[in-house]
Amino acid sequence: MRLKGIIILAICLLVSLLAVFINPIKIGNWQRGDNDNLLGMVLGLDLKGGTHLVYSITSTTGEEPTIEDAEGVRKIIDKRVNEFGVSEANVQLLGTPPNKILVQIPSQSGDQITFSFSKDDPSIDDIKEQISLAGLKDFQIEKIEDEYVVTYEQTLGLGVSENIKTNLANSFPVKIMINFSPIRLEGKEEGEDLEFPNLEDIEPLLKSANINYQELNNMGFGAWELILENFGYSDESLAENIMLSLSETEYNLVNLQPQGELNNFIVSGGIQSAKRLIGSTAQLDFRVRECGKNKPEDLDINVWELVKCYDPQYYNEVATGIESKNLTDASPGTVPELSQPVVNVVFDDDGSDLFYEVTDRISRTGDLLAIYLDNEELVSPGADKAISGGRAYIYGKDIDSERAREIAIQLRSGALPAKLELIQERNVDAVLGSESLTKSLTAGIIGFVLVLIFMISYYKIPGIIASLTLIIYLIFVIAIFKILPVTLTLSGAAALILSIGFAVDANILISERIKEELLAGRNLLNSITVGFDRAWPSIRDGNFSTIITALVLYWFGSNFSTSIMQGFALTLGIGVLLSMITSFQVNRILVRLITKSNLFDKTNLFIPISKRNSDGDL
Repeated sequence: MRLKGIIILAICLLVSLLAVFINPIKIGNWQRGDNDNLLGMVLGLDLKGGTHLVYSITSTTGEEPTIEDAEGVRKIIDKRVNEFGVSEANVQLLGTPPNKILVQIPSQSGDQITFSFSKDDPSIDDIKEQISLAGLKDFQIEKIEDEYVVTYEQTLGLGVSENIKTNLANSFPVKIMINFSPIRLEGKEEGEDLEFPNLEDIEPLLKSANINYQELNNMGFGAWELILENFGYSDESLAENIMLSLSETEYNLVNLQPQGELNNFIVSGGIQSAKRLIGSTAQLDFRVRECGKNKPEDLDINVWELVKCYDPQYYNEVATGIESKNLTDASPGTVPELSQPVVNVVFDDDGSDLFYEVTDRISRTGDLLAIYLDNEELVSPGADKAISGGRAYIYGKDIDSERAREIAIQLRSGALPAKLELIQERNVDAVLGSESLTKSLTAGIIGFVLVLIFMISYYKIPGIIASLTLIIYLIFVIAIFKILPVTLTLSGAAALILSIGFAVDANILISERIKEELLAGRNLLNSITVGFDRAWPSIRDGNFSTIITALVLYWFGSNFSTSIMQGFALTLGIGVLLSMITSFQVNRILVRLITKSNLFDKTNLFIPISKRNSDGDL
């Protein structure tokens, strides 16, 4: 039995050493570990950096979700984040029955903001200042063709991207160029028979519409320059109000063109893109937009052409009959004639027939096909002819290559069976996580070395054996954490160090029991056997009480979305269970191996120094 125990220990130690130092471990499709993390272990957000999100789940009727709904939400979100390419994301249900979902996303690189202005761009220094005031630090910005691209390393906090968009949209003046056609006056000579609007014609109309502006400049020959602040992002309602107010003059409004407004703003890549994918429902809706047919008498014909298909008070939308279930595939791509990213969609036979009928209708009536994603308009194109074959593409000014990929993933994964509401968000910077990991390792190494020094100097041979046992235990626990795998968090690292203390405690109990038997007059081999037998009940009871505590902590952490407590409990439970086994079994094998070898046959080498007299006798 002793030989069998030695062989089993040697095999376990060899396998554990291979598991610890081989990165990655690959056996068929099974793989563990990578070279990016410490010894290939899975690191938690607080050590690696990333985002911790907790969503509450409610059914579509507002009631508590069923277990089937909650599991459906988990599967769809897990599929989305994995397909998006977020590595090592953790998606799990919380509560009994489950009514919350936890999503942990490690730090993702490549985050960026892309935006542009319509002519008359502000200075780069002013743009940097507004981005900094919104709360984004340590970023890089460059202008590529007509777009500004902002890249950054840290994870955007909740609301920072909205603050950046608000600052960029409202901090710079927007110039609106307005053109009127003249009125021809009867009885005037040529060259004097044209009359253009003056300040008295324009200013009262703007004031009556509550249009606040900085300047109103007459550029001559019916051209005006209106300068405003706080124009907003894609604020079509403000531009429309200006258009409607100026259309009340007797002069024909020919053109109204904003310059310098923020007309494109996209947050893409990394965490932000993954967060958008999590809670979105991905309901694609096709509606026929019947443009207005009867022009109001007081509205200019040019204004009417601009608003009849885009102002909700003039158009009407009707369902097409095309449903999400008719969509068989979606993928990002490009179309040569557009030279911009698109989302390719493919319909089944029923959807293909309906799509043909709809596009045939709008090609003859001049109406539009309004395409909505989650009740938000993506694009509202027209059609020159009926589209057959069930294949089409979606594009728009806010759809870049990254956004096209997101939409395609949403559409392929389907709609969520329940509603999600973000109730908790916590971000950990990757730099902070790396610093925490370094400090944890330093503390663990220092503590471990001090324990070994104490054990060897005080307990001598049992101390040396205990130190070897602790080293073997550490190799075993790291291997198990890597193979399972266990996500190592900062609290988990503390629990691991604490479990080493429990292992030391077990070795001290064994050493003290052996000492007592030797002092009672037993021989060395007898003292070892009886010492181990009498130490076992204390070791067992102490460790089992700790394991029970760890189970209770893990249950609370699982049900109340406290991942710190959960990580601590899991690591502590596994560590203590393994320390109980190694401290007793491995220690016993090593002690008997040494005593049988007659290398250390002096009894006083097994008794602490404080138990001998000044002559070195017992």
